[in-house]
Amino acid sequence: MPHRTFVRQSAGVGARAADIKVTLVTAKTRDKSVADVASVDVTKAKAAVTSAGDYWRTISDGKLTISLASLRLGFVTSASSADNFDVILETITRELGWKADPGQALVVFIPRSDVVVYSVGGNLGAGWSSGATTGRIVMPLTSGFTSPVLAHEFGHVFGLQHANSLDCSSGRADTAVTAWAVGNGECYAREYGDGTDLMGVSQFAQPYLNAALYDYGSFGSGDEIRDLGTLQGSQTVTLLPWASNAAARAVKFKDPGSGEIYYIQLRLPVGYDSATAVNGNKGIQILKAGPEPGSSLLLPPSTLAFSGWYGSNLAWQRGGVFTTYSGVQIRVNDITSTSASVTIDSVSPAIVSQLDAAAARNSLGSPLRAAALGLANNGAYRDYQRGTAVWSAASGAYESTGAIRNTWLWSGMERGPLGYPVTDEKGGLVSGGAYQMYQGGAIVWSPSTGAHTSRGAIRVAWGGVGYESGSLGYPTASEVGGLKDGGSNQDFQRGSIVWSPATGARISTGAIRSTWVWSGLQNGALGYPYTNEIKGLRDGGAYQMFEGGGIVWSPATGAHVSKGGIRNAWASLGFENGPLGYPTSSEYSGPGGTVIQNFQGGRIVWSPGSGVQVIS
Repeated sequence: MPHRTFVRQSAGVGARAADIKVTLVTAKTRDKSVADVASVDVTKAKAAVTSAGDYWRTISDGKLTISLASLRLGFVTSASSADNFDVILETITRELGWKADPGQALVVFIPRSDVVVYSVGGNLGAGWSSGATTGRIVMPLTSGFTSPVLAHEFGHVFGLQHANSLDCSSGRADTAVTAWAVGNGECYAREYGDGTDLMGVSQFAQPYLNAALYDYGSFGSGDEIRDLGTLQGSQTVTLLPWASNAAARAVKFKDPGSGEIYYIQLRLPVGYDSATAVNGNKGIQILKAGPEPGSSLLLPPSTLAFSGWYGSNLAWQRGGVFTTYSGVQIRVNDITSTSASVTIDSVSPAIVSQLDAAAARNSLGSPLRAAALGLANNGAYRDYQRGTAVWSAASGAYESTGAIRNTWLWSGMERGPLGYPVTDEKGGLVSGGAYQMYQGGAIVWSPSTGAHTSRGAIRVAWGGVGYESGSLGYPTASEVGGLKDGGSNQDFQRGSIVWSPATGARISTGAIRSTWVWSGLQNGALGYPYTNEIKGLRDGGAYQMFEGGGIVWSPATGAHVSKGGIRNAWASLGFENGPLGYPTSSEYSGPGGTVIQNFQGGRIVWSPGSGVQVIS
């Protein structure tokens, strides 16, 4: 549903005031008959002029009026209705002797259902601006679109271009806009894409001119848009319905990273927005100047292309978060039937200095883009040539690079259990390893094991045996949760640490661990360990206690499970220091439902009928 317009001279912009005098012409073109030209509904054409006048008087706070000054019905022209619009306008202008003086407008209706623009038909109107308050418009036969389209075309007379929307194949929320260019090829300005605006696609309604175009044209009294200047820090603002007449009902700010100006307005079904600010098009809208002078670019919740002419979700809703491509964040706190609350956050110069300092001391190179917000607890980050610096008020600014950064990303970054980094990466560990500390733990890396998280009670237990320099070496995996009774486990080069809420974190290594694995780990009869391995037994032996018993090891006998009634009987004889010595097997089934365990000095047999019997 296009209406083409070609602005020969941008209105530029500066407040203007004028009573626009319209010369209304119905043209008998050379290819049409007198009967054809009579099919133009003059009453509707005049009503459209009146409607456009009412609209622009409202938009301009009474400084612009439009009124019918003269009427030329059935004007015979040598132009054809099939000519391009510019040929028609130039021909009739010359034949009429009309002058493009300030405060003058020429509106021509042709006896055809559309207007041809450079050999392309299907257009509902087209025109030129010749200055801030003068221009020419060509319209087809009257229809339900006539009044909105004529009001739209007068927008072009006043120097405005189209209200477009951002389309990005990747769905990115924002991109750089420069003169006649949008982004890097994945994004473009969808012409007429803002269907909630008069300067967007044709429709039967006449929505209120958006804040970006309103500001460009210097319409109104000048107090409608609150200017926040170059944004610093955080500001929460209240917005009122854009189509109302309230002062300071919208805001604009300069992005400190990109220098682009952004506008925030509230579309509610009020006044000229009554028919269009509905459903997904009712709410907060974020805009900026488009690539063509005098155009605007709507930044909707989704920049993926919508089908058809009319978008149905062009406004942000409560809880929505938009981030400019240079990092300013806009959060929609609340929307009611009369107002909205929005918080706008930018990275302060002090935070940027801290990020840059972290990058400098870690040789991250030059910044790739402006610092950005969007992290938890109003944290910020900045990307550099060789990594990223991350900041929060509680932690300060530190580097985030390489394999350690990748593991932090995997763990959920600052929103995960580790939180923010509280140190830079530190090297010099055993075998060329490195680590970085976080609010909730650490990430430890070595060339042979990679980078893995280290936190909580398991980290404390690991530290108790000397970290990577101790008996366990480096972690070979991050902590794995979801075990029985809420337990977790972490594997190391030479063993594991196992934790449960009831037993705490315990080290599990060597032959005793192998036997525990054989017995079913925490899911077996032994359950979780509740001690570490205890050494110093006779003949160099050791043991470890579990919820359901123990595992006992000696160099001569290996590691075997010790539990239940058989263990109690062995204990009564003095464990390994008694006549039986160490177990040489774990329990096994015997004849008649018996359970047997062998020892160096004999065996213990349990039977259902007689209980425990020690056999030397």
